Amino acid sequence: MATTNSITENVVHEEGLYTKLDRIFSTPSAPGVAYSLEIAAKDDFDVGLLERLVPQPVFCSLPWISDDNLRYSDDFLRAPTMQLSAQLRSAHYTVVNHVSCYNITEHQVDGLLASGVQNLFVVRGDTVQEEQKFQHSASLVHYLRKRQQESTLPPRLTIGVGGYPYGHHQSSSQAQELAYLREKIDHGVDFLLTQTLYDAGSFFRYRDRCRQAGITIPIIPGIYLPHSYRHLQVMLRLTRITLTAEVDAAFAAHADDPPEQFEAFVLDHFAGVLRELLEPNRTSSADAIKLVHFFSFNKFPLIQKMLQKLDDFFLQ
Repeated sequence: MATTNSITENVVHEEGLYTKLDRIFSTPSAPGVAYSLEIAAKDDFDVGLLERLVPQPVFCSLPWISDDNLRYSDDFLRAPTMQLSAQLRSAHYTVVNHVSCYNITEHQVDGLLASGVQNLFVVRGDTVQEEQKFQHSASLVHYLRKRQQESTLPPRLTIGVGGYPYGHHQSSSQAQELAYLREKIDHGVDFLLTQTLYDAGSFFRYRDRCRQAGITIPIIPGIYLPHSYRHLQVMLRLTRITLTAEVDAAFAAHADDPPEQFEAFVLDHFAGVLRELLEPNRTSSADAIKLVHFFSFNKFPLIQKMLQKLDDFFLQ
């Protein structure tokens, strides 16, 4: 890939994500539901498979691999995730780049902004150092907004943060967790994306708590379709989520299924979760779910099967 000074170079002007989200969530009568994808910067990524998805995603997000990205902090454009960002933008996809507080300095944040990113998903990361500047994602969100006001960055930097329907392992209570979340949002967050969901009830209860706490920004449910029982267990350990007894038993019953049978169960289970999430849209526009996020792990054919299974909801 040719070296450039910005991931926005040689890319046709695209509609800003803030404008897209505003149109999606501010139009009560808008038909159907849109979706977004998290993509991994791995060797198995195939842009052709992504381009064949019907419908197409509103945006693609790219996780922040701290050690990998910071290794290139003298020139972020050389990092694999940033090179994939440029590839996706050249193919006319809107990209949301993740950024973690872990070990990142103000100078490095400035370098990331100078690379041309327009949309960021801010996470704290599991570990931060006592001496580092950004101890929490709220401080990083605050710094990003401050830098945007002081410089000639794009007209609107769109910022998202994570939400935890099953609780954050570092929070002592739901009240403390919501207080931290409210602090982040008060610094200028545009949307909230939840961790992986395995049932609809957890999302609705979490959204109710957020609304009662005065959090009004869009809350996007995050859906992960495990491609094996082993991978599900890895994800549960990684995200520190404990499934309800009922959901855990349902997955465990299929632990030894052959791949095709396990996939069929996964599609049926999460189609049920999504229908429960989206059915209220049919009768009320109040706080309707207009956007769903899929953690794809580059398994685009599996995502396509889910979209087809719910084609009465997703925009075609």
